[in-house]
Amino acid sequence: MFVLKIVTDFASAHSLRDYLGDCSRLHGHNWQVEIMVAAIKLNNNGIAIDFREIKKQTKVVVKRLDHQYLNEIAPFDKLNPTAENIAKYFFNEVGQLINTNNVKVKEVTIWETPRASVTYSQGGL
Repeated sequence: MFVLKIVTDFASAHSLRDYLGDCSRLHGHNWQVEIMVAAIKLNNNGIAIDFREIKKQTKVVVKRLDHQYLNEIAPFDKLNPTAENIAKYFFNEVGQLINTNNVKVKEVTIWETPRASVTYSQGGL
């Protein structure tokens, strides 16, 4: 199996609903997004999927969230905009754009700060 990874970032604000602490108030982050994609085989050029395609489709999703107040946009107008939910959102949304029979989003890591991240994958415990 081949695993490819791209990294990008975006800035947005949020406030956590039903949270007892400072994060219940409006605050912002410079989020870092890591998208890991797995492929079983390579094409005739020896490529699983072009890095440019992963970046392009990830930027489609990033554009929806960049410089936004997340609590005001779907699905986070109803879903609490936690790092966990943001990671799952990227996993599903980028997956819809790039998944094929050979290529699938394997894992998404969202860095809320340089020292705090969450990773989402569909593996079980």
